Amino acid sequence: MTAAWEVPADAHLGVYVLRPDAADDDRVAIVDRSRGGRREWTYGRLRAAVAGLAAWLRRSGVGEDDTVLVLVENSAEFVVAYHGILAAGAVVLALDPRDTAEHWRSAIDDAGAKALIAETSLGPPKVSLPTACVGSRTPGGTPWDEAVATPPLPLSARGGDRTAVLMSSSGTQGTPKLVPVSHRNLTSNLGQIAHLHRVRGDDVVLSVPPLRHVYGMQMAMNPALRAGATLVIGATPFSAADFTRDVTEDGVSLAYLVPSVVTELGAAGKPLTSLRLVVSGGAPLPSVDADRCAAVLGVPVVQGFGMIEAGCVSFSPDGVEVPQGSTGVLVPGTEVRFTGGEEAESGELWLRGPQIALASADAEGWLRTGDLARRDENGFLRITGRVKSLIKYKGHQVSPTALEEVVTSHPAVTEACVAGVPDRVTGEIPKAYVVLHEPVPLAEITAYVADRVAPHQRVRAIERVRVIPRSSTGKRTRPPALRVLLTGGGRGLGRMFAQALAAAGMSVAVAGRCRDSLVETVDEIRRAGGSATWVHLDVTDGDSVTRGVDEVVAEFGGLDVLVNNAGVPGPIGPLWTVNEAEWRQAFEVSLFGSVRMTRAVLPALTGRVVNVVSRAGAVGWPHVSAYAAGKAALISVTASLAGELAESARVAVAFHPGLVDAGMTRSHLERGRTGNRWEDDVLAWTVKARQSGRFTSAEDSADALVAIVTGAADHLSGRYVRTEDVLSRLRPVPSDAPASPDFIDSSWRKVSS
Repeated sequence: MTAAWEVPADAHLGVYVLRPDAADDDRVAIVDRSRGGRREWTYGRLRAAVAGLAAWLRRSGVGEDDTVLVLVENSAEFVVAYHGILAAGAVVLALDPRDTAEHWRSAIDDAGAKALIAETSLGPPKVSLPTACVGSRTPGGTPWDEAVATPPLPLSARGGDRTAVLMSSSGTQGTPKLVPVSHRNLTSNLGQIAHLHRVRGDDVVLSVPPLRHVYGMQMAMNPALRAGATLVIGATPFSAADFTRDVTEDGVSLAYLVPSVVTELGAAGKPLTSLRLVVSGGAPLPSVDADRCAAVLGVPVVQGFGMIEAGCVSFSPDGVEVPQGSTGVLVPGTEVRFTGGEEAESGELWLRGPQIALASADAEGWLRTGDLARRDENGFLRITGRVKSLIKYKGHQVSPTALEEVVTSHPAVTEACVAGVPDRVTGEIPKAYVVLHEPVPLAEITAYVADRVAPHQRVRAIERVRVIPRSSTGKRTRPPALRVLLTGGGRGLGRMFAQALAAAGMSVAVAGRCRDSLVETVDEIRRAGGSATWVHLDVTDGDSVTRGVDEVVAEFGGLDVLVNNAGVPGPIGPLWTVNEAEWRQAFEVSLFGSVRMTRAVLPALTGRVVNVVSRAGAVGWPHVSAYAAGKAALISVTASLAGELAESARVAVAFHPGLVDAGMTRSHLERGRTGNRWEDDVLAWTVKARQSGRFTSAEDSADALVAIVTGAADHLSGRYVRTEDVLSRLRPVPSDAPASPDFIDSSWRKVSS
């Protein structure tokens, strides 16, 4: 830690960072690994390229305070573009290379920009602006890739309160906006950071986050160049293997990473001799992930807290032991207050200081961050969540960030994201999305959390996912809704399942032979606020199945879950007396139909195959042999399929929903006595089962399916799973609950649906 805080408040950012009079032209400034391979730029070459671009911008009509757009990936060329624009006295507005051409066009139209610097490989839109293209010559003839004789750097040296960079922020209210950040804001913040955390001239600094974002810009790019260190620009996307290679080959001593990479290193990293510190930023880092990574690499893993409107707000000081989960102490020169009052040390965080963008502050200079924080007696700050992301459960406020810490601490959990989902009774419930590195019951995780939090903070829903999406800065985002294709969804049990899946927030496609029934199902779901579509297909017709599946995949952009629910009861009576064609038809729908659907869906499927079966398939059903045999074969197919899918991390489950007053069971009751001995025996048994309380409630059956579809039975892949098997883990079962329907013996006195 330096003895005093340097305050370069009136300096031009480019002059302050690139130090045009420094005698280090031959030192390596940048090692660029962004496009594969390895390219070196010396400080001399970098300064010449920056000055050359600044001169070209001026010749192209760009004046002081004009805006210049940058559409360039993380690379040495981005650094040149950024500092070349500043050297011309203009304002940097960096666009997201991951955005669509429509967003780029909109930004270009709205910004009133005077020039564009673009990467040719991104396919930038054609504009009537002077354009410098990475990898080719600019319209004015100035080579992008060559050092040329140029005027001294910079052409404009005025800093202070002039805008240096326009940065896109969602703000505290979630509305996207451009925030003007001044030279004073950025240079002051660099001085504040250096008071707590020093980049040395002999450091080799690895940067993974986007350089257009405040973390990559103000923690990695500008501090490294200001110190005369070497900046290594990592590949995009970046992996643990890339990290090991870059640190080993380039002698990296400081690494600025995002949480997803830190998490990966905790599982796949190894000690590296040159490394002295790892910094995580851009999003909260669970303390368990930081600890795992630090243990594997053998160096401290620290984090800070910052935002576009305020730069780096707090950081873990060099050489100081920081409390677990803390983002360090506030940078010097920063005033703070909490919504709890003058004496409070927790609540919503308000900030004031020279790094605060004036346009984001109130009349007294205070920035309301929208972040919830707590400061301990030693000044260490801990971010506990966002005001707008708090989950409102029965009037209680639940912090997703705090719950994520607890969920992630479970030994089987690799990553987790917690978000609120609507609930008609409680308002919202906390739902956890988890990535597991070993198959454990999801109920084990919810029980683990329940033991460690207050009752109102418990996880009330949980879903296993293959990956937690993250923004380019590493912030976790809620995974998209599961895309589910359900056969036999036009009526009965299938309609009930479709409605439950949609109510749980999934995008549901219902498939079947009767258009009118499918339309009714979808209309009911949509009227209830759910997302659903229908597709007309016949599971006994291969061409129909292929067309229908292709239609759903095209509409949804893929599929996550297939629920094979289509089935027919088949003929009732002794095997040797029933119509053979009817017997075969039951097999054709229940077994071969499910197989056809599975074969068609698997190339696009990411998650689970759920085959709806019956207890009859496990133990037989006298006089209903076609139905029983089809379900028995489907149970066996499920077990085999699970083994075949294991390497792809997909699962297959045979689900017995229980004896539900819907679908085939309802048809037996509604049919009444017919005088046919076998049909009347089925009716008698069904009535007796209902009277004795052996029916499974429709709600329980639907809840169990929703749980299986979201991963609750992934650890039982290939198994035969009943409703009570799922729900007994998810919620307590009363001791006086009736037993599930089952055989007493092999006679017709008791059968299973």
